[in-house]
Amino acid sequence: MTPIPWDPLPGAHIYVDESTAGDYLLMGAVIASANAPQMRSVMRGLLLPGSRSLHMRKEQKRAATILSTVVGLGPKVAIFRISSSIPALDARRAGVHAVAEMACQLRADRVVFDTIESMAARDRAWVIEGAHLAGERTPPFSYHHQRRHEEPLLWIPDAVGWAWARGGQHRREVERVCYMVDL
Repeated sequence: MTPIPWDPLPGAHIYVDESTAGDYLLMGAVIASANAPQMRSVMRGLLLPGSRSLHMRKEQKRAATILSTVVGLGPKVAIFRISSSIPALDARRAGVHAVAEMACQLRADRVVFDTIESMAARDRAWVIEGAHLAGERTPPFSYHHQRRHEEPLLWIPDAVGWAWARGGQHRREVERVCYMVDL
């Protein structure tokens, strides 16, 4: 994998979501652990009454507000793009490897994946493989899955990935916080 052009951020947390609209995208939002509580609060503030989580597929009318809020928080979001010609399972494996390698490179403390029950065991194995590819015997970070309503910071990669996949003005709104890696 091409190294991410960001300085190491020891203690960072990486929140991971996917988009399958077109090419397979796996987004990893890198957030300094010290900033996480305040960013969670801001993201929760975007919820509509009665909502448990934010998902861009359902928030198109509020897209501009949500995207400007996300960009204003200043996360760094790596977008790992795998061609739609690659089978979905192979694409996810490549993306999870890349996230694990990035976590090693940045010296992150924690990686949190949006829960996809059928993928959890595979993701765990692929994180270990990705750490090996980065030269680590074992992952030097914790990793687990959470449901989107349990972790508001998972909404950040969802929003950025949605905007990137949509293209046009939506993509332009998030470009300054993104780094694209073709796998």
